[in-house]
Amino acid sequence: MEIKDILYDEIDKIGKNNIRTLLTNDISNSKTVINLLLNNCSNLINKDNMYEDEFVSFSEALLHFMLTMSMIPAERKISVDDIPVDVLVPNSKNLKMDNDNAIIIHFLKDRNENINEIIKQLSSIQKNTNNIWIVSSSSPSSPSFLLNNIFLDIHTFVVSSSLSISTTTTTNNNQQDSSRFIYPFSEIIIKIDEFLKKINYSGLKIF
Repeated sequence: MEIKDILYDEIDKIGKNNIRTLLTNDISNSKTVINLLLNNCSNLINKDNMYEDEFVSFSEALLHFMLTMSMIPAERKISVDDIPVDVLVPNSKNLKMDNDNAIIIHFLKDRNENINEIIKQLSSIQKNTNNIWIVSSSSPSSPSFLLNNIFLDIHTFVVSSSLSISTTTTTNNNQQDSSRFIYPFSEIIIKIDEFLKKINYSGLKIF
């Protein structure tokens, strides 16, 4: 069964109108909605023997849906100066006018992907690395997710079947508290909304 099919079957059970109402009433309800969909779909994903990394592909489809339901402005699957971008909030115009006013979200779907190379590539169009967000099935403390010191401020949203994350990373034998940069994936819409409020974005929302 395809990942999107699993997701949208569960969405249909809950009801798009119900989800939209919850998000309209309070954007913080997005955490409950995301956790509900993750929990309800995780058994089916595991049943199909999918890898943890495939939860990242699932989370990408889920984020696209949640952005639409939340009416949050975003550009998806675009290219900026020949650099592929998974999700850009709110738009490429904001990115080019002022890097501080746009977020790039990258989904780490391939466990063999070199995260440092990805960040270097994305930082060529987004100089403010605080505004490069990564969605991964691993936290930066895991062996498969190693960042150089320069990239320790990367915001990471962790999605997995266990829904658990680690909040401490060790780099160059110095243990550092990175909890302020690591979040469960369920908080991503809340964080995006906080960002848009911080930059006082007043553009049109998507419908």
